[in-house]
Amino acid sequence: MVHEFRPSGFGEAVLAFVLRATLKLLLKPVFSTRCSIGFQRRWLAGLSKIAIGTRGVGVTAGTVGGVPGEWSRRSGAPARPGSILYLHGGAYCVGSPATHRALTSRLARVTGLPVFSADYRLAPEHPFPAALDDAVAAYRALRADGPVILIGDSAGGGLALATALALRDAGDPAPAALALFSPWVDLAQPSPPPPAPPGEAMLSWDWTGACARHYVGPDVPEAPFAQPLLSPLRADLHGLPPVLIQAGTDELLHPQALALHEALQAAGVDVRCEITARRWHVFQLHANALPSANAAIDRVARFVLGPLAAATPPRASEHQVVILGAGMSGLCMAIGLQRAGIHDFVIVEKQPGLGGTWWDNTYPGAHVDVPSPVYSFSFAPNPDWSRRFASAPEIQVYMQRLAEKHGLLAHMRLDTRLTEATFNEASGHWTLRTDRGDTLRARFFVCSTGPLNQPRWPDIPGLETFKGPRLHSARWDATVPLAGHRVAVIGTGSTASQLIPPIAAQAGRLHVFQRTANWVLPRLDRPYNRLDHLLAHFPPYARTVRWCWTQVLEWGRRAFDEGTVARKGMLKTAAAHRHRQLPDPALREKLTPPYPLGCKRLIYSSDFYPAMSQPNVELVTDPIERITERGIVTADGQERAIDVLVCATGFETVQLLSSITVTGLGGRTLRETWANGPEAFPGISVAGFPNMFLSLGPNTATGHTSTLLYIEPETQHSIACIQAVLKSGKRWIEVRPEVMRAHNDALQRRLAGSVWSLCRSWYRTQEGRIVALFPGFTAEYVKAVRHPNLNDYRMG
Repeated sequence: MVHEFRPSGFGEAVLAFVLRATLKLLLKPVFSTRCSIGFQRRWLAGLSKIAIGTRGVGVTAGTVGGVPGEWSRRSGAPARPGSILYLHGGAYCVGSPATHRALTSRLARVTGLPVFSADYRLAPEHPFPAALDDAVAAYRALRADGPVILIGDSAGGGLALATALALRDAGDPAPAALALFSPWVDLAQPSPPPPAPPGEAMLSWDWTGACARHYVGPDVPEAPFAQPLLSPLRADLHGLPPVLIQAGTDELLHPQALALHEALQAAGVDVRCEITARRWHVFQLHANALPSANAAIDRVARFVLGPLAAATPPRASEHQVVILGAGMSGLCMAIGLQRAGIHDFVIVEKQPGLGGTWWDNTYPGAHVDVPSPVYSFSFAPNPDWSRRFASAPEIQVYMQRLAEKHGLLAHMRLDTRLTEATFNEASGHWTLRTDRGDTLRARFFVCSTGPLNQPRWPDIPGLETFKGPRLHSARWDATVPLAGHRVAVIGTGSTASQLIPPIAAQAGRLHVFQRTANWVLPRLDRPYNRLDHLLAHFPPYARTVRWCWTQVLEWGRRAFDEGTVARKGMLKTAAAHRHRQLPDPALREKLTPPYPLGCKRLIYSSDFYPAMSQPNVELVTDPIERITERGIVTADGQERAIDVLVCATGFETVQLLSSITVTGLGGRTLRETWANGPEAFPGISVAGFPNMFLSLGPNTATGHTSTLLYIEPETQHSIACIQAVLKSGKRWIEVRPEVMRAHNDALQRRLAGSVWSLCRSWYRTQEGRIVALFPGFTAEYVKAVRHPNLNDYRMG
């Protein structure tokens, strides 16, 4: 599959137009057989002096394996072992590390790895195999100190691929991954040469052909371009590490990128090909100027970090802070630490990518259930939302941009699961271990996993015996075909209400199994138009819109209190919504909730009821007795044959951090401490577990507004505690047990008479204790949490 990217935005379009015109004016006339190679090199050297560098990255000259070049290093200690070997383009005849400095320094910033850009020998003075010999020598020297990622562009892309082949054939350890920008992997000229794409801004067939002949040199035998190390597209590509290919549509080598992708796929190589529309040859060279170039390089970082971790042997490291989870709360904590001047932190994430619950939930129809303006941080508003209720992919993009803007990818260890965390009172440090065998030692441990991260499968006999595809909404497999099939969905909660409409639109037959009907209100969604986007870029307007939506949601919180105007209004709206969208009285009765409004999370949907009314959809309210190999049997004895089983049954919200053994003072584990349900002060600190802070911990969930409004003050609270320890010279800080007890007793007294105590929900333990929700309003929580009272804590 080829992944296509289409840059958008007025600013991007203007910059792209200017940069393309500049290349056509300043480079394409020089990349010509009419100009000598010496002149081309001097011209490029002059142009390289106006390149935009990358903030926070130092560039120094160096030599690796006898090969000269330059290092690009991000300030501070590297977050992980390993390095990048970069091989610049220039048709094997021109180019240098200096001409590619914007690109290589950007790579160093986003990956956190030192980048060595090799100044390998060029043709015609040094024909093949001089460049290859230099690349192999530099690689071997770097590999002696840890895993290496091999990256190159244009001719450097072809050289990188040839280097990987030479290393494979010599029995050397393979690179952790390859990334190839607009790779030139076949030196043979097509006959006759096709016309260049209209947008090609740099290359011509005459110039590349002349440079290819210079590179081959006089000592290569017949049919030189067919040799695999000269034209690696023609080589046996089996056994290579993961490869990322990036190219633009408006370039001479676009067909070679596609051909290489096909060849690598045929060879069984893990390969990803990304094509960016309306972009020219190696547009990534415009890093730090062109947003689409930055985005492409940032995608390289996300691609290579997983293979790099897999190639890295277990190791020990020490940090100031370890953050568990790369979701919204983890990103907020990392950015907060940077703002506080704390840069020595690492983010451990069990999934292969960042996003938290938005990485997990990729089911069709996934979207946020609060208005988009309040689902971005106050310090990072997003003017680019496409509609009022943002989709999961849009939220993912927002989070990725946030991580890339603040250089957080360099701090992440993805696809790494934390298995245990133990506090040492004498040293005031946490020792944490991962499933990879790594050991991390840190002063502070921040758990930013939140409650929605461990999928809960239904406890139904026979679930494991089902022979067809079995999907959980939080572990969606988009390759499973649904069109025309018989599908069953277990659950009608918030997640189910989102995925049922798109499944109903394509399934041949859909059976929806409901235990309890839910309260559904209309979702006042709409796409944002150009005026919306224009105004969203005006900060005072954006702040006002965010504030207004916050107040609307806070008004909705009043609907959870009996006798309020808000409650009466919501009850009337919900009833009218049911009557309007469910004309069948029998179906309407089945979908009428039997519990008070607000006891479970409200559903905002304008397409759930219409989907349930479709002729191919059946609502089943009889209890499920068991699941068979090919169907579901209900209590009335009827078996419904199905092809695909979907479980929209939520998360393990009560057993927080149950997959990790967390040990605090006196050898007591968090599992033991929370045996009767999780509790913390105020959802952040747990007595007996010093220097540990939770984000979206117990009793911090909200049934009415954006969780981000709670995450920000929690982050401020935790960082204030961290700073108090660092300034005092103490080793640790811990909430006083009597303070935590009084806080939680008061919470439970308030919750005991609330609407949330009147039904069974994921807010409660089996014993009925409400451990998820905060009973008050957002302003109350923010005021109480943002600035900690250090008298509530003790330090040692």
